[in-house]
Amino acid sequence: MQLKNDDDGQNSLRETVLKHYKKLAVVINLFLSSDQNGWHYEHFLLDRKHVFRYGIGADRRMMVGSLELAIGPHYFSAADFWDYPNFKRFSIEASTESVERNLSLFDEFLGYVPIGTNGSLDEWLNQKR
Repeated sequence: MQLKNDDDGQNSLRETVLKHYKKLAVVINLFLSSDQNGWHYEHFLLDRKHVFRYGIGADRRMMVGSLELAIGPHYFSAADFWDYPNFKRFSIEASTESVERNLSLFDEFLGYVPIGTNGSLDEWLNQKR
């Protein structure tokens, strides 16, 4: 489902993130919703130790999404906290499917998901279906 920066899109984003971690039985708390420069962000505390935010907004009149990890007082995109080949696996599409995929990649980065026999997150995701 496509996400827009409106009430429905913001609610869908929030629900997608919370449901994703409920399935994994990882503690997650939504602690802030904010708007900045035309973007809407949902801020989460994951497993009582990792802070991240997921945002949706318009870039060149196209809706995009972004996952950012907090390190100290700043937020960093996947390009900044992971290497280039892994960063390229993330999607900027503003959809619930892309949110799920990006969260699964983030889980892999944090070590929350088992990796398939060939070390592939894609293999693990296909096994879940």
